[in-house]
Amino acid sequence: MIPAVVMPQTVTLPLAYGWTVTVWEELTHGQYNDMRSRIYSESDTGTLQRNVERFFDGLVIAYLVDWTLTDAQGQRIEIRGLRPEALQDAYRNLRQFAALEVQRAIEAHHERASAAIADLKKTASSGAPSATISPYAGSPA
Repeated sequence: MIPAVVMPQTVTLPLAYGWTVTVWEELTHGQYNDMRSRIYSESDTGTLQRNVERFFDGLVIAYLVDWTLTDAQGQRIEIRGLRPEALQDAYRNLRQFAALEVQRAIEAHHERASAAIADLKKTASSGAPSATISPYAGSPA
């Protein structure tokens, strides 16, 4: 049986230059929805539109927990426990090559995690396949 709840576990990923980035092993439904709500906003007409400033960094900010990146004085840039807006600011202040290093590692981790979940769903056996959800009694079909 597949657990329905994500246990809050982290994974440390190696980066170039001896850096590391610590990320959530898997996003919860809430973390995923929070990511989507940060990258989309409602227009005056009620339609959803992408916040281009946040769209490309959304996955990074959702997964990011900590890193070992340093500032110009060699001091570690502390990010653990920061709110998403503050994480976004710290991430946006990185040099381009450093930001891309973090982004590529997190995107690769996300792809591996998604593939592992897909494999788990294929191999999990819960007996009979789920029936199609039927409408509530008394509701129009």
